[in-house]
Amino acid sequence: MVLSNSKKVLFCLIVNFITMLLVLIIVSIFRSEKSTYFKFGPSKDLIVISVEIDTWKKWILLNIFIWLVKGCDVMVNEIGSPILGFRVYNPDKKIIDDFTKNQLNFLANSMWFVNGFRTVLMAVITITQVDIAFSGMIVSEIVSIFTVRHLLNCKTFVKKSSTNDEIEKEDISLLII
Repeated sequence: MVLSNSKKVLFCLIVNFITMLLVLIIVSIFRSEKSTYFKFGPSKDLIVISVEIDTWKKWILLNIFIWLVKGCDVMVNEIGSPILGFRVYNPDKKIIDDFTKNQLNFLANSMWFVNGFRTVLMAVITITQVDIAFSGMIVSEIVSIFTVRHLLNCKTFVKKSSTNDEIEKEDISLLII
């Protein structure tokens, strides 16, 4: 049986979700009580890149900083990086008419260098405590909702019939009206 692309993606989402649950269950079962990772909020033990996050003010400022960086990261990676990546790595796109060769070379390498540097910095920050990691992840996903919607709004969607001879119910209702 050949699955449609939407069914393949749905299957992958389910597998991904089950894998995430499995990881959460294993970590919950085997976690150490001595770990400072599973705490919430500020504490004397929370040190992020040499800064002690021991007050709620510092913890809130840290989270606001993470939200700004993560929000920018999502916009850059979902809007700017594909433009560069598809022009550099798409073997079928032989003619580039919106960048010069040197512009594309400079922009692509600069973008990926900055992304790599920021990724390392954010990894160091977010691995310090689980609430900080989840805070950044949630903001990333919220911003992603808007950037994906923006990208989808720039496209035209045509719904195919299930078979060539059959008109879907939605199409029939449009014909009646």
